[in-house]
Amino acid sequence: MKTALEVAGFKRKYTPTRHTIDRARLRFGIPSESVTEWINGLMSEAKYVAANGKRSIYEAGDIQIIVDSTTQAVITVHHALRTDFLRPALEREIRKIKRESTRKIRATERQLAGQYRRLGEQFVNFSNARNPQTRALIGERIEQTENTIEGVKRGIERMKDDMQAKIKAIELIAE
Repeated sequence: MKTALEVAGFKRKYTPTRHTIDRARLRFGIPSESVTEWINGLMSEAKYVAANGKRSIYEAGDIQIIVDSTTQAVITVHHALRTDFLRPALEREIRKIKRESTRKIRATERQLAGQYRRLGEQFVNFSNARNPQTRALIGERIEQTENTIEGVKRGIERMKDDMQAKIKAIELIAE
């Protein structure tokens, strides 16, 4: 997307700092006297990547250019960082997190099934009891078991949310 000035034929001039000139010479072999033209040529085809405070980050091919947004001074240039090589390791880590979380969740679900079985037995005992005191005692135990069941359900939801948060963090790293 071009700005109105670029459409009118006006090209922005970027001025390199002394550090930028040194880095262009060291990293890319550009002679000191032609760094300004080289940077302006790169910036004409560069793509905006991100902003970090007053600094804007641009990429032109495999070169990353850091520009001071207020003065349009080029702060530094370096090779663009690529994280493609990390993707297989991060995908393995995601599978590992899913596997471990699923194992824990299933174990907790088995505990939940045991609590439901216990609750069913308590309801059978409650329905068979004739003594009002026994019914009251079993009713209290049913209530305790129901509270335990709710706690286990919340624990399962927390485990699922924790797994999703970890996966989301790894996906953000992968981007």
